[in-house]
Amino acid sequence: MEGVVFSLKPLTMHAALLDFIASWASSISLRLVWGSDVLQIVLAWGPEASLGFRIMRGHCIMSAEQFCVLLVIGGAEDKKGCQTTPAVYGFHHYDKKWKHIGDIPFKCSFADTLLLSGGGLLMVDGSSTQQVLKITVKDLAQLFLITPKETYKSRKETDEWRLYDEAMTKGYVETSVTKCLILGAAGVGKTHLKHLLLKKDPPQQRVSTGLADNPVRAISFSLAGVGGPEEEDWFVVEDDQALLKVVGSTIRGGGVSMATSLDKVVCSFPKMAIHVSCVGAGADPTPAGVPVTTDTSHQSLTESIEEELIDHINHSSDKEKLFGVKWIQFIDSGGQFQYHDILPLFFQNPGVAIFVLNLSEKLSHHPAIEYYGADGRPVSRPYQSSLSHEQILQHCLGALHSQDARPLIVTVGTHQDAAGKCSESIKEKNQKLKTLLDAGSFHILCNGERLKEVIFAVNGKTPQDVDRRISKVLRQKIASMCPQAIKMPIAWFGLEVLLQRSSHDGILSLVECQVCAKSLHIEGNAFSAALHHLVHHNVFLHYPEVLPQTVFCDPQVVLTKVTELVEYHHKLLHSPDEGVAVESDLVTFRDHGLLSVELLSKFPKHYKEGWFTPEDLLKLLVSVGAIAMTSEGGKYLMPALLPHLDSGQVCKYYQQGTSLVITPTKGCIPSGLFCCLVAHLLSPTNQSSWKVCMEGDKPLCLYRNCITFELQHTTKLVTLVDMFFYILLHINEMSSLVCREIRCCVHSGIKSACGILKYQGVQFEDAFMCAGASCISDPPHVAVVVPAEKKWKCSIRGRQSGDLSEDQLMWFGESGASTSDPLDSEPSLPLLMDKIAAVIPNKGWAIGLQLGLPPAELQAIFPQQQGLESHHRAYGEIFDVWRRRRSLPYTWKTLINVLRSPSVGEVLLSDELTSWIKWPHNVVK
Repeated sequence: MEGVVFSLKPLTMHAALLDFIASWASSISLRLVWGSDVLQIVLAWGPEASLGFRIMRGHCIMSAEQFCVLLVIGGAEDKKGCQTTPAVYGFHHYDKKWKHIGDIPFKCSFADTLLLSGGGLLMVDGSSTQQVLKITVKDLAQLFLITPKETYKSRKETDEWRLYDEAMTKGYVETSVTKCLILGAAGVGKTHLKHLLLKKDPPQQRVSTGLADNPVRAISFSLAGVGGPEEEDWFVVEDDQALLKVVGSTIRGGGVSMATSLDKVVCSFPKMAIHVSCVGAGADPTPAGVPVTTDTSHQSLTESIEEELIDHINHSSDKEKLFGVKWIQFIDSGGQFQYHDILPLFFQNPGVAIFVLNLSEKLSHHPAIEYYGADGRPVSRPYQSSLSHEQILQHCLGALHSQDARPLIVTVGTHQDAAGKCSESIKEKNQKLKTLLDAGSFHILCNGERLKEVIFAVNGKTPQDVDRRISKVLRQKIASMCPQAIKMPIAWFGLEVLLQRSSHDGILSLVECQVCAKSLHIEGNAFSAALHHLVHHNVFLHYPEVLPQTVFCDPQVVLTKVTELVEYHHKLLHSPDEGVAVESDLVTFRDHGLLSVELLSKFPKHYKEGWFTPEDLLKLLVSVGAIAMTSEGGKYLMPALLPHLDSGQVCKYYQQGTSLVITPTKGCIPSGLFCCLVAHLLSPTNQSSWKVCMEGDKPLCLYRNCITFELQHTTKLVTLVDMFFYILLHINEMSSLVCREIRCCVHSGIKSACGILKYQGVQFEDAFMCAGASCISDPPHVAVVVPAEKKWKCSIRGRQSGDLSEDQLMWFGESGASTSDPLDSEPSLPLLMDKIAAVIPNKGWAIGLQLGLPPAELQAIFPQQQGLESHHRAYGEIFDVWRRRRSLPYTWKTLINVLRSPSVGEVLLSDELTSWIKWPHNVVK
């Protein structure tokens, strides 16, 4: 594939166009590069300025190969004086007609038309477009008066190609990447702050941010000051073209180091678990009928990226190096409380967290929540937030405090021009926030040398010079938080662009990703490490546990699905259509946060048959802990969508002295933890027997912060309450065995939720609400349990302590008033075999199902040959699994309930067994 430079000869044309040619003829060149699928055209004048576009199969209606001549119609001024987008037409071989192929993604600065073919170039006045469209192929042959001036040497013989080839095969760069999460309530100005930090104009229309925007990357690099010290500046990488420019300028500027072997560089990166063999080996996991991009099209895209990079290398100066070592990813998040619980499931371990608050409101103020759609119109009526600005900050800090790496905490106050209208001054806010942040041992960015102010006050809507100076300070401080630089092959940036351009809908199969990587000579462990890097920094998303063959090259494919649910829930709940009947599945979604495949199918955007379906979305949300399957068939509960129960009503669901308190050792309950815990308890995968307690066809108590569960096959009701600083656990019928089992189950769920959320730095301890005599006048607080001493110890008056009551001891398996019931004792295996297996030998399968064993496991336990001895052996395995796994409490009472169940139907045996167990002289253990 060769490049050709065309000279411009005088033609009989429009006078204005002749003037244009005369003024630029000495510096204009046009390079025409033909490939199997790509036609790339670059117009260039001067040392730096250039315009370019390419026509690729898949991006246009038809391939460029089908046309003998291409017509590019320049953008002319419309009635309002604005430049219109240029269009591309092709003269088709077969039907001899001009056909519109597509539009060019830039605005022309002159009104003209280019006629292109393999042998010449013709420039004519844009006003004669209609006349040109009537020209035939025969007429065109007489108009091609321009011939090539010279033909370039083979591309691979140029210096630019050698630089490119060496960099992509041996080159690496040292880079340090940090995530910067922007948090806060809805409407405080998070998006305006992001624009200010990125040196962009503020948005003109209010649009609520969804769950999160895709990360926007900014590169911090040094600028040599004229006669002064170096200063930090930023280059914002907003699209793939900007990324290629950065890579090209870095290659030209000598910013790429060469390794004798990139294998040593790649070995320093962790590898992802890739669930497919290398390309060309093993069976293709692509579902039947699903189209897969071919090697040829990937190769064409690869060649296109090569051309762009070589062009950037060619046009960059030797001193220009935009890459920089420090890369910052800004992630703007949604402020609605539902998003606060879901965000930690997708974005974890930030290096910097910016908390934004409204200076015109007090920290104790509960802000009004408004939701605006993409068109700038309100989606729902405003409603009051259940949390204040201060509580939202505490919630976020709880999550950040729970992570291994503590991020830098930056507090920014917006609406600085309206701060005087608030009865709480900025100084008072500073004092409260400083106390709050100091208590958590956070790394805080202070405003000023005296380290007494933590708030950076700005105006995001109408920024002035002082606001821009503050944003510059923030940029420098944020860049200083980048971790230690690591070595990374520069070809990985080319892979990122290639995968994004290959995925027109934001989704690729893992095989397609491997094919793309292979075209850049990235294979095996190198591909695994590259994909891990892209996923770790949220550039891509990949969930190998549930969707191993699907790679989301655009995170918004997944994030938008969550946003759609929250936005639609807002609309149903806060802006109902008066007098309009609502479908039953929408009612349960609105009132109880229940999802189904049918509901998800109402939002078809981003789904891709065979790779990402509503069923796949449910699997994904279950795997990250956002939803859980309920006892109702096909229904999934999303706890974050549930309404919040007022604090005055919560007290009805627990008892002050006997309800167990589970509290973090520091701070409040981290955001997202309670919802993730609920999802874990309801999940059938944890072998639990919890389900939402129903009263008729409605839940007894189902709120975001308070849920009542029932334990299957028992009369026990368990209520879980999120009290912001701790979790309360209440049981309606207490016994030492049940209390201990429930306590262990909740602690296990908290541990699982912390694992999903990557909250490895948080610890929990047991407590009760303090009822000490000297604490009556104090605000509600907890008394921590000291199990070894069977005592409680006041959390704010450390010297005050007391003995645990009989009811409190039940939570730790100690004898209490209710333990005299022999049905709560644990059975021995010999008695189970004697009293159950020997009496009803053919009921093992039904009893196993009732005890929580899945059918597949029972199938493995029961042999093919059905006999008395084999049934007896199967009973022994079932009871042993029940004893070890304890999916249901391992008590006689559980077994009595199982015998009474309809599927087992042994009511008489259960009554006889109950009488035998309760007979005082019988040994039941």
